[in-house]
Order: sequence, then structure tokens, then C-alpha cells
Amino acid sequence: MKKVPNFEIISANGPIPDDMIVDRKGFYTHMMNFVVNALLHENFSAIYDGPTSDILCRFIDENNNTYTSRLEHDGYKMSLSRCLNYFEETENFERCTIIKKLLKNL
Repeated sequence: MKKVPNFEIISANGPIPDDMIVDRKGFYTHMMNFVVNALLHENFSAIYDGPTSDILCRFIDENNNTYTSRLEHDGYKMSLSRCLNYFEETENFERCTIIKKLLKNL
């Protein structure tokens, strides 16, 4: 089982969640990979041992409070759309192409 990643947040930068995440590139890359792996698991579940987890990551704020973020199947489309927005802003067009294909097939 893969280790759940932690992402540092600065709550004073809120209330918009994107503004609070310190490593936005790492977060959006992880979220995209999480959805891809989850979709692969759904399509090819026979090759995997055990269930997948819906825990996306943990956020840790400046006071060392930890918040667990879950991502279930019904949130994949919205999450990929958020990833697409981020990667368009940062001009990572290879990832944009992948995400658009995934969104088309959801």
C-alpha cells in the first residue's frame, strides 16, 4: 500500500484552499495520479490485491493540525477539472492533454 502524502498548508492564506497549499504543483500532480490509478484499479481490479483507499492526502497546517482529504469516485470529474485549470495556468500542456482525455471518458 502506498504512503499517503502530506501537504503543508498555511491557513492564514485562506479561505480559498488553493491559496493555502504550499506545494500546488505537487498537490495537483498527486491528485491527477490518484485519479488515474483509481480508474485503472476500477478497470483492472483483478490484478490488484485488496481495495484501494479513498484517502487522497493529508494537509498539515502551521500549528501541526492534520486534516485528511478523501476523494471518492463521484469527485473525480471535478478534481480533474481543477487539475486541468492548474496545469493550463502553468502551461503544462502534456498533462492538460491527458486530463482532457480522462474527462472525455468519465
